Amino acid sequence: FFASVCSWVALVLCVCVSVCVCVSVWVSCSFYGFMLYSALEAFILKGRGWWTFRNDKPDSARTAKKDQCTPIEYPKPDGVLTFDLLTNLQRSGTYHDDDQPSHLVVKEHMAEVPVDVSFSEYDGPEGRFCPAKVYEYITDDDGSNPRLQINAQNCLHCKTCSIKTPEEYIKWTVPEGGGGPQYSGM
Repeated sequence: FFASVCSWVALVLCVCVSVCVCVSVWVSCSFYGFMLYSALEAFILKGRGWWTFRNDKPDSARTAKKDQCTPIEYPKPDGVLTFDLLTNLQRSGTYHDDDQPSHLVVKEHMAEVPVDVSFSEYDGPEGRFCPAKVYEYITDDDGSNPRLQINAQNCLHCKTCSIKTPEEYIKWTVPEGGGGPQYSGM
């Protein structure tokens, strides 16, 4: 433990812990206030400041609604430098037994949140921030009756869904049998 506390990694984390949170200062004050504070924290104090900016609300509350955003048009993957999500998922070596219960479930008292809140107000952000295409909204042939489909067998265990979904409606539990990504090429 002592070696990790005194390592260069710990020093770098101490320097940037307040700088990362002070992005909210940039939003609330100005770009120059953010730059001034970042320089003070990184070059002069070097992480030894006795104060810390606190997050006043969780990540899920910071997700912008669909009417406040513009859609991003991503170029198609070229297969050389960029790849689609399912190709990258295959490279992770993810494996979950077919007969095990899903480790990703909608919380019991929030069964209506995926469609009524996440899909209608936020345009289903979990379908975009999940790096393994675990979440997708399926509709009928005419485009009506949207419902959330959870493909838990694709999960890379990043846990972004339990932190970032609107109202934090996903319950993430450890899967049985040690399933998940294997990352054999790392």
